[in-house]
Amino acid sequence: MAERWQDEPWARDLWWRGKTTRRRFLSLSAAAAGAVGATMVVPPPWREAFGQAKPYKVGVLQPLSGTGAAGGKTALVGTQMAVDRINHSGGVNGRPIELIVADYESKPDVGRRKAEKLVLEDKVDVAEGGYLSNVCLACMPVFEEHKTVWMIGVCLDTTITTSKCSRYVFRPFDYAPAQAVAFSPYLTSKLGKKWHIAYLDYAWGQSTKDAFKDQITKNGGEVVEDPLRVPDVEEIVRFQMPRKLRSFKMRRSEDGDVIVQEVEDANA
Repeated sequence: MAERWQDEPWARDLWWRGKTTRRRFLSLSAAAAGAVGATMVVPPPWREAFGQAKPYKVGVLQPLSGTGAAGGKTALVGTQMAVDRINHSGGVNGRPIELIVADYESKPDVGRRKAEKLVLEDKVDVAEGGYLSNVCLACMPVFEEHKTVWMIGVCLDTTITTSKCSRYVFRPFDYAPAQAVAFSPYLTSKLGKKWHIAYLDYAWGQSTKDAFKDQITKNGGEVVEDPLRVPDVEEIVRFQMPRKLRSFKMRRSEDGDVIVQEVEDANA
């Protein structure tokens, strides 16, 4: 095989090598114009049948209200952008994609009901979404029971692709243990040896706490027991995004521990 694709036999007539005669230029121009004209006058098969083609139904399960609304709405925008691009490019095998959007209100029980509706009533071909791990865990049995593929977005709970792994549920990105493996060496070597973990007391927070505790310990650090638990999703949102803007600074104690301290002056 040639080292450059331009040197391959099939590319010799495509790649300009600095030698263009008037006859060759005119012949190539005519061929290009004819090809463009043909696509305008005689559209590809998918364009002719696109309006009548049966769409692929894609169920979108996101928290569009409640605690996770900000993330769910952002994720939905990304899905809509992708579908618009695919449909404007001819769809999938000549068939357009139709989104069936469901708001699970940031609640596991509502999520399971909405998942059942997508599968049984809306008859979706596949589904995607998620965001909150406890909702993902509640919905997974629905898609497995009805043999419908669900592509999870964002949910980081460890068990989704380990002990509770399903052949119908996929997660195409990292999860809590992967993040801990990547980040913990820096935490223990550059910031401090003793750590206290604040976490949200539900599936995602528990998985993240366990993963970081394990990796911090393996990298020579220490995790103080009795981590700070925040029992409700609403509470963690208030902790992360209080009404009044709060400022924090980090400092190192004499023992080498990292201390996060709230300050009144934003410039401190």
